[in-house]
Amino acid sequence: MKTLVRTLPVFVIALAAASAAWAQEPKVDFVRDIEPIFQASCIKCHGLNPRDPHHHPAARLRLDDRVAAFKGGRSGKVIIPGDARRSLLYRLLNGPVPRPKKAAGLDSDKDIAAMPKAKRGQKWKPLPAREVALIKAWINQGAVWPASVKTIPAKAWHARRKTAKETSAD
Repeated sequence: MKTLVRTLPVFVIALAAASAAWAQEPKVDFVRDIEPIFQASCIKCHGLNPRDPHHHPAARLRLDDRVAAFKGGRSGKVIIPGDARRSLLYRLLNGPVPRPKKAAGLDSDKDIAAMPKAKRGQKWKPLPAREVALIKAWINQGAVWPASVKTIPAKAWHARRKTAKETSAD
């Protein structure tokens, strides 16, 4: 009983400190923070090609569609809401990852290449640390992707963004 009385205040202080740290982490908004990253860095390879509907996205993973993104691709689920460390999406942003043994029809001896994928003959260039941190926080905060959000092709998104900047400059 004495041990409980001594450790309880320490536990309460630690819990309060952890809660305060969690509360200070800014809330990540999919439309404001994540969609622009996906559009600029992911959709080109992991999106549906409207010119060729029979063409499959890289690793059969689509990041331009909410349902498809949470379903995952050849290597399984890539977004584990609430757990960035287990989410393949976040892990690949930090470097190559060993291929899961259960990935159907794939050579399990090869690592999955880091993302975004390096261009042929060039070294891998990671996303800016701020963008990786945003994706990590988004996943850890539950990977909220509003059902009402319909992502659009990258070229159209860039045009929309440019128009919005021109409008706000007036």
